[in-house]
Amino acid sequence: MAASVGTAASGLVKSKLDEFFWEWLCQPESQKIVRQAIQFAKGDSTSFENPAPSPHFSSFRTSPSGRPSPPGSPHSRGLLRESTNSSEVSTSATTDNGSGPATSPRSRQGSAIPPAPARDLDATNRPPVTGGAAVIPRFWWPKRTKPTETLSAEVRLKIHEHFVKQGITDGIRTHTQLEPIITEVFSLSKYFVVPIFHKLKVFFDIIDSSVKSKEALLKPSPEPITEEMLITWCTGKIQPDDLVLSFYYVVKKEHNNWIEREDFSIFLLTILLTHPGLDFLRETQEFQDRYADTVISRIFFVYDQKDVGRIYLTSLRRYRPSVIETWKQLADHDDIKMVRDYFSYEHFYVIYCTFWELDTDHDFLLDKDDLLKYDGHALSRRTVDRIFSETPTKFTSAVPGKMGYEDFIRFLLCDQDRQTDRSMEYWFHMFDLDGDGCIRDHEMKYFYEEQAQRMECLSYDTIPFADILCQMNDMISPTAEGRFKLADFKKRRKFAGTFFALFSSLNKFLAFEHRDPFSAKQEQLENPSYSDWDRWCADEYLRLAMEEGEDDDGGRVMSDGGEDER
Repeated sequence: MAASVGTAASGLVKSKLDEFFWEWLCQPESQKIVRQAIQFAKGDSTSFENPAPSPHFSSFRTSPSGRPSPPGSPHSRGLLRESTNSSEVSTSATTDNGSGPATSPRSRQGSAIPPAPARDLDATNRPPVTGGAAVIPRFWWPKRTKPTETLSAEVRLKIHEHFVKQGITDGIRTHTQLEPIITEVFSLSKYFVVPIFHKLKVFFDIIDSSVKSKEALLKPSPEPITEEMLITWCTGKIQPDDLVLSFYYVVKKEHNNWIEREDFSIFLLTILLTHPGLDFLRETQEFQDRYADTVISRIFFVYDQKDVGRIYLTSLRRYRPSVIETWKQLADHDDIKMVRDYFSYEHFYVIYCTFWELDTDHDFLLDKDDLLKYDGHALSRRTVDRIFSETPTKFTSAVPGKMGYEDFIRFLLCDQDRQTDRSMEYWFHMFDLDGDGCIRDHEMKYFYEEQAQRMECLSYDTIPFADILCQMNDMISPTAEGRFKLADFKKRRKFAGTFFALFSSLNKFLAFEHRDPFSAKQEQLENPSYSDWDRWCADEYLRLAMEEGEDDDGGRVMSDGGEDER
């Protein structure tokens, strides 16, 4: 069997090579090369009226059998070395005997064989090809993995100019003096100023590294930080022409080659202390902590695709949206709700309130019964069981059978925006019961059976599974019908979310069956830059705000009536 497969494969390769050869042979330039090669083999040098049609034609060499060998063939390379050696020998013979240069038998017959060059034709030293051949300029340079060992003279000069401009003679004492250097010279976010100021003080043993209180971060330095001290700290950490590299080396610990969750703590604390859009949180320590945890979890959701608790430099360069650019946007908006990626307080409020509503005992852990109440009991029990089996992703709560706040954030992001790579991978592993990398009809039927039972209980008309399967094949267009692979969903990511929702969420299933294409189109036109996650958060935030307003009105009525006080 293997022999027959190998024979068929070799036959296919041979036919393809024949096809390429005939295409090449039909070209006018190729025909000229063939004719002149034949004339060259016959030793007819008088027929070369025109120059060689190709810049590579002049590099033909004869093989030991007398046939011309194309450039790069083993005969050509071997003869090139032999010609080089013979050229050196003939040159020395000429010097010793005083006679003319030695000639080969073929050259005595009248054929003009160009002398082989005496130097090594290495790729780096090869002369440029003439004859009108285009030289392709270099178009790609590998990204740096480390900053340069020394700051450039231009950067040093800019740092010195800022010291002179601010009249700093003895050294920097406050973070406000450092801000223009961080933002204008290093091109980092202004919310990196306070953390870098703190890192400078720790680096030069001005303060202890364990001191990270609010007062210590904003307090002036007991000792001035001179220009030389700043340049010393920046060396090996700052690369002004590569923001990703600077971000990575500033945030991570000195001894690590990755970023951990803890590394972001001081940077999030700075945002909470200094951003005008978060002034109302400064007196509520619990909400400050939850906001910081939410932002960090969202960053790791995007960049830590393997859930190992680490962010590497390659991940920072690869995945979007860019946390570096988003951090810089914070300085452009006093209203933090305008920054939707990672830092939106509106998104945090929705995530936290959704979790709080499910966590009835408020131990900050969810069990299966808690999650079943999510989205109005939309999830099927089989789906919840699969989630708590930790097959799609492992929990970080360290409590068996319990989902923590960070785990819930990951689930919520996957559930409400099912077109992202992480979401598709999450739900694909959910439905791939046997783990063979393919979702088949029996696996889909396992989840659909419960959906059909629930629809019957609610007096909805059920759809036969065969019709659902046909519809899914038309929607996803898998390579093999009835066998859905992860690559198939990523090719049709617009419909991937619908596929997974039909088998896991009754609310999304019914919404799909009764969808209004015109209203969906109108939503996309009103906010074209919004993702499904952004739209869901906006709707939920409005709902929560209205409920809170109704509760406040009810509380005032009860208070006025003397029955209750809030």
